[in-house]
Amino acid sequence: MEPEIVVRPAFRLVGLEIRTRPMSPEIPALWPRFVARLPEIAGVTEPGVTWGAMRNEPDQVLVYLAAVPVAADAPIPAGMTAWDIPSGPDAVFEFPFRDIGPALQFIFGTWLPGSGRQQDARPVLERYGADFSPDQPASPMQVHVPLRPRG
Repeated sequence: MEPEIVVRPAFRLVGLEIRTRPMSPEIPALWPRFVARLPEIAGVTEPGVTWGAMRNEPDQVLVYLAAVPVAADAPIPAGMTAWDIPSGPDAVFEFPFRDIGPALQFIFGTWLPGSGRQQDARPVLERYGADFSPDQPASPMQVHVPLRPRG
């Protein structure tokens, strides 16, 4: 599985945030709560597209955001959070939803260590296109890994 390397422009995500641990069942449980609140979000820039954004904090804490991209001046609904995602180079991997576990193991255990690059501090992103359905295991999804030169 070879990624496409792209320079993604900066953008804003608005959604529901949790503090959890990697691969926690809290992550898939967050999505139905978020989807139920989608009508509250104004200024969506990619209708039908959702994003998962994640960043690691000390002590094995993963901060995860289920979100949609919005205009920079879009209001933030009560109880939701906005993340401003900086521009930068990403390795974009696309694969069927059913393969998310093995794909992540490959990306971070094999591809990244052998790529000559390092993971940047920007959030790792999951992109679910308008054709995505969590009930369809073959639905395509993407993982965007932020990159910087090694060293």
